[in-house]
Amino acid sequence: MKRLLYVLMIVLLIAVSSCNSRGRSNENSVEAEATEADVAVKNTSIKFDELEKDMGQVEEGEQVVIVYELKNTGKNDLFIQSVRAPCGCTKPKYDQKPIRPGKKGTVELTFDTNKRPGKQRKSATVVTNTEPPNTVLSFSCEVIPAKE
Repeated sequence: MKRLLYVLMIVLLIAVSSCNSRGRSNENSVEAEATEADVAVKNTSIKFDELEKDMGQVEEGEQVVIVYELKNTGKNDLFIQSVRAPCGCTKPKYDQKPIRPGKKGTVELTFDTNKRPGKQRKSATVVTNTEPPNTVLSFSCEVIPAKE
């Protein structure tokens, strides 16, 4: 009986370790592809007007729009690759076209206050061809419950 358990544990260990090694090789190939893509796009620099905004008090049910202005302060085109908000209540909108050096652009976050009374603090991560590539934008507000 002990021998059977021993053999089963060895088989399980081999199966788990082979899955992990396959996962690592896939991760490496994805990293290699990302690195090649990064070489094709030259880095630049970015400056936001503000990284944090206080929207004060808002009524529950409102769609609060927060606009962050940015400027390409580098010598190459600025590409906003993505804007990720961790919560479904915050929807990003951003310039899809390259922003030329010296020009301005915007990132817009729309916050749905429905069923979210109280103090709120939300953020979104902007991924660009800059170093570092991630910039975190945040905002806060106090959602006043709707009167019934």
